[in-house]
Amino acid sequence: MRLHKIILSLILATSSAVLNAAGFEVFAYRSFKPSLNHIKTFADYGVNTVAIFPANTFNAKGDPYSEYPPNWLFYDTYNFDIVDKQLDDVLSVNKNANFIFIVDLNSPMWLYHHLATCGLSMESDSYTMLSNTVANKRWKDTTKKYLKALLEHVEKKYPDKIKAYLLACGMTDEWMDYSKFSAGPSKINAYKAWLKKRGKEYTGLPQMDLFNKASFENFLRDPEKESNLIDYAQFSGELVADTIDEFAQLARATVSPEKKIGAFFGYIMQLDVGRLVSCGHLSYEKIFASKNLDSFQSPGTYDDRKMGQGSGFMCADGTRKRYGKGWLHEIDHFTIMCDPKVNKNIPFKGTPGDNAMWKTPEATDAGIKRELSLSIVNGASLWFFDMWGGFFDTKEIMSTIAAGHKIWKESLSKENKPVAEIALVADPQSALLINDSNPRTKEIFTYTRRKASLIGAPFEIISFNDLDKCDLSKYKFFIFPAAFKIDQARRKILEKNVFVDGKTSLFIYAPAITDGKKLDKNFVKDFTGFEYGSKGLNLANKKNYNIAYVHSYGDVTAQMLRKLAEDAGVKMYIDFHAPVYANSSYAAIHTAEGGLKRVSLPAKYSKIVEKFTGKVVGENTDSFQYNFASPDTALFELIK
Repeated sequence: MRLHKIILSLILATSSAVLNAAGFEVFAYRSFKPSLNHIKTFADYGVNTVAIFPANTFNAKGDPYSEYPPNWLFYDTYNFDIVDKQLDDVLSVNKNANFIFIVDLNSPMWLYHHLATCGLSMESDSYTMLSNTVANKRWKDTTKKYLKALLEHVEKKYPDKIKAYLLACGMTDEWMDYSKFSAGPSKINAYKAWLKKRGKEYTGLPQMDLFNKASFENFLRDPEKESNLIDYAQFSGELVADTIDEFAQLARATVSPEKKIGAFFGYIMQLDVGRLVSCGHLSYEKIFASKNLDSFQSPGTYDDRKMGQGSGFMCADGTRKRYGKGWLHEIDHFTIMCDPKVNKNIPFKGTPGDNAMWKTPEATDAGIKRELSLSIVNGASLWFFDMWGGFFDTKEIMSTIAAGHKIWKESLSKENKPVAEIALVADPQSALLINDSNPRTKEIFTYTRRKASLIGAPFEIISFNDLDKCDLSKYKFFIFPAAFKIDQARRKILEKNVFVDGKTSLFIYAPAITDGKKLDKNFVKDFTGFEYGSKGLNLANKKNYNIAYVHSYGDVTAQMLRKLAEDAGVKMYIDFHAPVYANSSYAAIHTAEGGLKRVSLPAKYSKIVEKFTGKVVGENTDSFQYNFASPDTALFELIK
């Protein structure tokens, strides 16, 4: 047991290099369009990896995902010449191209209609009714045949050209379940089996309208009164996760062993109102643990894209690192080239909103550098998602991408150990209790992460279950936005690993309000020492640790988090509120407002170099001044 813990600690200690160990190192281009001219441009700048999507389905607007015709025509009937055409078109403009192959597992229109006419309408459309459809054996067997045939064809014809296969299904091909807890016959049977395996009796489905309510403040479910709702939500998510693993197992047995397999999944930090629980992504730990998948991916968070905001991955990034999985960061942000006044080829009727677009060349440059720096510091792969073509269509933008590509490749050989002393703790088990139709859902992870991004020091997002499985010695400040479920086992984990060595923990809203059996406001006082609902910041200095309680999410500010972190001994890199990403080899700072600002580091370095400009900004020092533009992102290499 002790050896096991040492191994796990070593895994976390080198977590930012885990991606390299997994061998999933990708810097790529992607577009919905064929975009051969842009593929060639990226190749001219040294980017040879291209993501392709030979799709058979339509998006939510009713448009085909691919301009190439469908290749899956009927039961056991395929036209893979169309797939070849898509690959060969790319190779015609870049003979050195290699591919990330996105596999469309969603129901083609013919399959959707055919299953529906067979009386399986609720179990026929995987795009909108994922958990119902994947429970249907006929759909699954048919789709597995297609997957196996497609992979065998591509592996035979392009054996050295495919780097990875990404399995896509569900809403927007991101394995999101929009069934909204409905249930067809196959899913009901699967639920009965799931309950039986856990020693529970099936007493009927929960009333679907009850999923829009909760007994405690219309926000949290009481496990004593609403266990059927909690069980069914957990089952629905696990059903999706198990399906991903099942398809990945088939893919792993079909493709050559050096090929990587991935999926879009684990969006706990992004999915909020109406989706946090119902979309099924709370089962991410189950699928992160799978031996059949190497990597996961998502777009950058949609909520923090403006200048001065922290961006970020949609997952609990520290958790995927603990499991040794890669991450692929999708840069699909709207650049200045998405303004129809600038680029007439962009299919927008009007200019995207303030949250959606970097409106100036300067903002576009700072934004791209921010996303590059985020990926470089956290050991992530990435692709530039040029959705409709032209997002990155200027020499200035491409020069920034080319510079980032060079830095990214250099970073793969660096030590890149994690240095964050702040842990934001996601808790999918507690999150299962949430009525995600309540608008307060957005405050839990999405808004708390936004505030943590402005502390002025790096932080890492881990999961509650990581607390007893990895080395927490570097963390001095923990943020728990959703630790609603604290039973005796979980309490012991906190007492052993978190409530020690003078560390500080902040708990928000209703910590420990349930022990997993009943819900009681008095449990909050027993756990924190403060009455449930106490106003403002409540802080107690215990013998071995410090505990803070804030009831209202709105009362938590970046200023409050910074003060708690400073008092806990966390090293602040800057004296203003802005995003900081850092590991042992790099520190990056993004800011909306520039000027001459001081940067402080946790150790002395022989040389500090800003990577995008090549300027030496410090020698034999642990601090330096840097003149930031407005806006700006600077990435500093820290040379010992």
